[in-house]
Amino acid sequence: MPALDFVTPLSTDDVTPIADLIGAASIVAIGENNHHSHEFGLLRAKLARYLVEHRGFTVLGWESGFPEGHLVDAWLQGAPGEVADVGRDGFTFSLGDAPETQDLLTWLRERGGVRFTGLDVPGSGGSPVPALDAVRAYLAEIDASAVALVDAAVAAVKPYAGASNAVAMERYKNVDTPGRDAATAALSVLAAHLDALAPVYRQRGGSEAFAEARHHVAGALRVDLHLREVNAMMSGAASALGSSSRDTYMAATVRLLRERSDAKILLMLHNGHLQRTPFAALPGMAFPPAGMLLAEEFGDDYFALGVTAATGVTTGLAPQEGTRLGFRVFAQELDSPAEDSVEAALAESGPCLVDLRAHRAAGKPGPTSIRHAHMTTPVDVAAAFDALVHLPRMSVSGNVPAG
Repeated sequence: MPALDFVTPLSTDDVTPIADLIGAASIVAIGENNHHSHEFGLLRAKLARYLVEHRGFTVLGWESGFPEGHLVDAWLQGAPGEVADVGRDGFTFSLGDAPETQDLLTWLRERGGVRFTGLDVPGSGGSPVPALDAVRAYLAEIDASAVALVDAAVAAVKPYAGASNAVAMERYKNVDTPGRDAATAALSVLAAHLDALAPVYRQRGGSEAFAEARHHVAGALRVDLHLREVNAMMSGAASALGSSSRDTYMAATVRLLRERSDAKILLMLHNGHLQRTPFAALPGMAFPPAGMLLAEEFGDDYFALGVTAATGVTTGLAPQEGTRLGFRVFAQELDSPAEDSVEAALAESGPCLVDLRAHRAAGKPGPTSIRHAHMTTPVDVAAAFDALVHLPRMSVSGNVPAG
């Protein structure tokens, strides 16, 4: 197993060494090998606070729905409400339920000066409707005659739309080919309409409002394409090098933020989404994640920080009818680290920080896999991340049931 150089001990009470490695990068993605982790949540929140206070970061993007995120941003700017409600309704896929996330939101609201955005497709990847609702409200103000296009799109996606992709994927399998094509066509017609009317809409409602409405339409279409991709993958019809509509959309959201201003942007993403190299979704199949797209566009101005742990307890998801999102989150013990993994290479190191830019600049090989939830994913770790935080043990966040 290749050894890792440029490893330094890390106190989780002091994130300054991580910030020093980030340096002047203005688009910084902080990872995790799975959601709903207590230790990852604490570390990410502590680093976010430090970067806001000491390094001038003023935009926080999260791996969560773009339309839903407007509720979080309004709350951070002073809108009424309780943080638990904002965490539930302003995040998709239950990512705002974690106490660590809610504590960070509370701190950001009290401090002020930070804007929030969801990065991801709407409806927990299961429904274009939240984005289409936003487009309907936009068109009602500037071109009421076009609202019919939105209504047609909503009707076309109704057969598969669900509370999350856990629900929608099963529904999508039962939609026949003409029905699937009708949904894609209705969303594409809506997108083409906005593109054709762009000069008029910009004059009537302003460039920023148009850009946001157009991004909502893109999000709605990307949900539809995401379900196509997952269905092809699950049926064995996907190509060896595929696409990820979610990742394409998340990178486009960052691009939209950068077009609005040159503010420093902090991104909270899964390791698999932020890495600079293709993500191996299944054996023999990979796709370019958001981090690879951002690295290509922004170069060294983009910094990818992976976060992982050697042992402990992670979470799994299981479909469950009657729940808010159609699935339940449960705790499960981790197996020992895989032999070729970065976790195995660092198992005796304690909490540590690895400068992977320096490691790859030295031309040295690195570990060839990393934890992904309860599994291990093949990846050239030194090429995929600019730095990595490794913790000895992880446990589940306080919102996750014991079994």
